[in-house]
Amino acid sequence: MDRELLHQSIMSLKGRISTGELTFNGCEEYVFHQLDKVKELEDGLVDINTVSSSLRLLLQAAETQKVKA
Repeated sequence: MDRELLHQSIMSLKGRISTGELTFNGCEEYVFHQLDKVKELEDGLVDINTVSSSLRLLLQAAETQKVKA
């Protein structure tokens, strides 16, 4: 996944959790912890090296839910 798409996916995930559109069965705190570890570079996009494998799986799961809805 390229940086721009990854950045958009992360921002979308944050928004969907914050609005209550997407829940992780009480694990939102863990998801926010993973999101908080993501850093941005000077160009405003995410630093791929700070995106954990767990967060990548969560992003894939969130996209799957988005498609089903």
